[in-house]
Amino acid sequence: MNQGIFVSSTMMWHAPLDELMRTAYECGFSGIEMWAQQFLCCGYEAGRYRRLAERYDLATKIHATSWDLNLSSLNDAVRQASLDQVAASIRLGAFLGASEVTVHPGHMTMPCWKEQSRRLLTDSLERVAEFANQEDVPVSLEIMEKTRKEFVTDAASMQSVTRELFPFFRYTVDVAHCDSTVEVDELEAALPNVSKFHISNRKGPTYHTALDDGDFEFVTLLPHLLSYGIPLVLEGYDDSIGFGKIHHNGAYLRAVVPEAMRGAGAIGQEAVSF
Repeated sequence: MNQGIFVSSTMMWHAPLDELMRTAYECGFSGIEMWAQQFLCCGYEAGRYRRLAERYDLATKIHATSWDLNLSSLNDAVRQASLDQVAASIRLGAFLGASEVTVHPGHMTMPCWKEQSRRLLTDSLERVAEFANQEDVPVSLEIMEKTRKEFVTDAASMQSVTRELFPFFRYTVDVAHCDSTVEVDELEAALPNVSKFHISNRKGPTYHTALDDGDFEFVTLLPHLLSYGIPLVLEGYDDSIGFGKIHHNGAYLRAVVPEAMRGAGAIGQEAVSF
C-alpha cells in the first residue's frame, strides 16, 4: 500500500483545480483526498481532474459529502438524501479512479434515541456496502470525535453498527479525534482493516489545528504512524488567500519526515526547523 502522505483538498478551499493539484505536488504530497462537496461546489471537471492527477502523479482518495447529512437521521427524507449523496460520492470515486471513499457514519438526531439511531445506521451502512460493491470502490468508515451526538467513536461502537459487515469495510483513524497516542494504537489494533490515518493536531476540544500546534507531539508521532505502512492524510480547512496552512504544514512534514514526502527540499523554499 502507498505509504506516502496525502493532503485533504479542503486545505485549499475554492482553489482553481490547476492550482490545487500543482500546490499539492510542489509541497511534496503523494496524493489528494478530494472532498466530494468541494468538487461539486467549485465546479471541478472530472476529465480535467484525471489529466492533472496523471500529470502530477497524484493518487486519489475521495471523502464523501457529509456536511448537513446524517445516515442515521430519524427523518426519512434526510436519511435518504444522505444515502443518495454517499452513493454519488462513490460514483465520483469510481470515475476519478480513487483507491477508496471515506464515509462519516451517522450521528444521533437526539442523544436520547441512541438505540434507534444505531439501528437506522446499520440499515444505511448495508446500502452503502451495496453501493461500494456496485462501483467496485472500497469504503473506509471514519471513527468520529467524542461529541454529544456522535456515537461511533471507538472500535466497539463501530462493530455494533456494521455487524456482519465489520470485516467488509475499511476504517480511517483520525488522530485529532483520539484522546491519546495510546488510543490511536488501540484503534489500529482493534479495527480489522485500517486503511489510513487522518493527521492534524488538537488543542483540547478544538480539532484540526496545525501539526506543530496542539496536544500531540508529531515529531515523534509521525515516524510511529508511518511505521504502520499505510497512508497519512493531512487534514484542515483553509479558504484564505495564499492557502498558508498547506505551506506551513508541508514545511513541517518535510522537516520532520522528509523520507515520506516526495521531492522534499526541491521546491525552492528554505528549510524550516521545528
